[in-house]
Amino acid sequence: MAKGFTYKSYSFQDKDPIIDEVRGIVQASGFTYSKIEEHSGVTSATLRAWFQGKTRKPQAATLNAVARVLGYKIGFVPYVAASAAEPPRRSMGHVVRMAKIRRVK
Repeated sequence: MAKGFTYKSYSFQDKDPIIDEVRGIVQASGFTYSKIEEHSGVTSATLRAWFQGKTRKPQAATLNAVARVLGYKIGFVPYVAASAAEPPRRSMGHVVRMAKIRRVK
């Protein structure tokens, strides 16, 4: 586990790792911050704060709003140990996963 990274207390030394996930999805989508703001209600200033490191712990509802606009949803998946010899840790009983969703018309 990376230094300063604790799920149990949500005490991230630099920033929540989900910010990097969202940044990659935003870049791959080709959406502008303005377009994301228009459809999600999350301001461009908030997005810039996430990606420039000013915000360390974005709110779940805000992350969810941006994810939905980009065609994703945030969910929980079971934690799988790196090897059979390593038992799952109680504090890491889950990880957050963003899954691509298909829009049905």
